[in-house]
Amino acid sequence: MKQRTTIPGDPVVWGDRPGVRLLVIGNGSYETYNLPTVGTVTIGRAESADVRIDDLQASRSHARLTIGDTLFVEDLGSINGTRVRDRPIARGERVPVQSGETIAIGSSVLIVHVRSQQSTERAAQGAMDGPTYTEANLAAVTLEHDNSMKAIYAVAERAAAGTINVLILGETGVGKEVMAKTIHQLSPRRSGPSICLNCAALSESLLESELFGHEKGAFTGAGAAKVGLLEAAEGGTLFLDEVGEMSPSTQVKLLRVIETREVTRLGSVRPRRVDVRFIAATNRDLEKEVQRHAFRADLYFRLNGISIRIPPLRERRSEIRPLAETFLRDICRELGRSAPVLSAEVLKALESRDWPGNVRELKNVIERAVLLCAGSAIGLEHLPEERRAPAAPAGVSAEHTLRARGNDSSGVRESTPIPGDERQRMLDALAACAGNQSRAAKLMGMPRRTFVAKLERYQIPRPNKG
Repeated sequence: MKQRTTIPGDPVVWGDRPGVRLLVIGNGSYETYNLPTVGTVTIGRAESADVRIDDLQASRSHARLTIGDTLFVEDLGSINGTRVRDRPIARGERVPVQSGETIAIGSSVLIVHVRSQQSTERAAQGAMDGPTYTEANLAAVTLEHDNSMKAIYAVAERAAAGTINVLILGETGVGKEVMAKTIHQLSPRRSGPSICLNCAALSESLLESELFGHEKGAFTGAGAAKVGLLEAAEGGTLFLDEVGEMSPSTQVKLLRVIETREVTRLGSVRPRRVDVRFIAATNRDLEKEVQRHAFRADLYFRLNGISIRIPPLRERRSEIRPLAETFLRDICRELGRSAPVLSAEVLKALESRDWPGNVRELKNVIERAVLLCAGSAIGLEHLPEERRAPAAPAGVSAEHTLRARGNDSSGVRESTPIPGDERQRMLDALAACAGNQSRAAKLMGMPRRTFVAKLERYQIPRPNKG
């Protein structure tokens, strides 16, 4: 059933027309998932689960959702059981679940929301036409409320008119993909494909297979030829997200494609001509990576035809309120419900945070609040606990912040970004979360798979598999 339509590393989006939204609230963490209109979704602690729950009280294969005209939940013989409407369900019993109802698994709570048919049709149309409604709104909000971003978008508009490669720089979650899609839509290639690949989310072999494609029999399991993304982006734009995570050998092969405008599939000796514009993005300092020979200088100069740095949200505080209101309207529109208001206390709390996960983190917080709010106004009780208090003073580590609040390591608590290089920030985040990788990734506003990939890149021992 599970056909992923997003790049691995982000919350899973199943199917081509998402119809159900699932919010998973755990111990100090939360995730949202778009589910299909028809199919089954497994829930559990195992890595192979469609919806993975980081909860020691959850079984590896805990429950199953069956989605159709009616949505059912079924317990798969879990140790601690599954509860619907605060009632335990028997093993194998299929219990119907309505929109807005909760499912309790271990110490985690799952909330199901069914999206309207009208909203899914609008989402599908947006996917074909380019940037979604929300992405278009993000650019509009930014241009209206931040003068520094107006200058950045002016540079992007001029760069879009040509064929020069663009390198987008900025922290995780600042909106680099939105900028890449904006450049594509402003370019003469707007009628061509716009394809995104997260370089940090795949192993070296899978990344090369996705980029270059392969012939039938090129390796074990290659039962048919596959067109790579370089060929699929013909006449359009290929966005390489987290390009700084690309292995040295793949860098060499990508450089050759950029220089020759030819791609050779794995297992083939015949090159194919490609006409692709490259937009790359990274949260790393590639100049420093070049200096320490972790990134090829020639590839850096090829990709960096023009560079655009997107500042973090803490440097664009005037955008926090309008962005929050934009996310609120768009999310409620998708859910087919009227939008609650953001109370003055909530707005103050949002504007006081430093948002290490930037715009992406803000959107997740608003989406969570919408799903939890049953009334006409979002209050502090609908925000994650760590967003309710003022931000910690600059320079205070995550671990210190946790201890100062009298909190143990069982849950994630927000802090301002930890000073120092990224490796040290990851070590500090792991220490603050007692070695739990999922919570450490959440603390840094980073997809879990990206976090794990960087653990290996920085040669940080994996303390446990959480």
